[in-house]
Amino acid sequence: MMQKKTIRLILISLLSAIAFVLMMLEIPIFAAIPGLQHLKLDFGDVPAALAGVLLSPGVGVVVELIKNLLELLVRGIGSQMGFGNLMNLLVGCAYVVPFACLYRGLSHRFSGKVMRLTVAGVAATLVMVAIGAVGNYLIAPLFFRYFLQTELTTPVLLTAVGGATALNAVKGVLVSVVMYPLLVISEKYLTHYIKPLEGKKSAKQS
Repeated sequence: MMQKKTIRLILISLLSAIAFVLMMLEIPIFAAIPGLQHLKLDFGDVPAALAGVLLSPGVGVVVELIKNLLELLVRGIGSQMGFGNLMNLLVGCAYVVPFACLYRGLSHRFSGKVMRLTVAGVAATLVMVAIGAVGNYLIAPLFFRYFLQTELTTPVLLTAVGGATALNAVKGVLVSVVMYPLLVISEKYLTHYIKPLEGKKSAKQS
């Protein structure tokens, strides 16, 4: 039991640290589009999704939370007043939870990783896009009104929501693609230290 807990803590710490580093490595894919220069792509959700599959969806959420707290500590609240971190956490969890739940839950129906990953990736991306669009549409005006004392006009808001939606769609697809080789490798080596321990525990109980 102690060995299992230690391994889980090490994995959570390692994946949270990697998620934080990947979050800091941002790619401004919309740099040439006026009004969308602030939108940047990062792969910080990959370790969280991996944690969700290997350990549990709840652990994936914990990795997302730790990642954003670390980013806040390093960069500070800044001009965004935590808005970027709030949306990153919301959108990240919107991908990680359904992805992990579906990938793990479909193991009895689809033996192949490709089919499970495809279903889980498509569903998680759609959820992330929907939650991101609704979240930005509802939260962004409140943030600008109460923290920046600025009212967002409808065209500006719709442009921001559209840009964020496009970013989340691209991100969801790329994260799903990157997850395949990571799952192949991790399930080959890491589950040797996780699932067998659960099996030994249940064997002793029986």
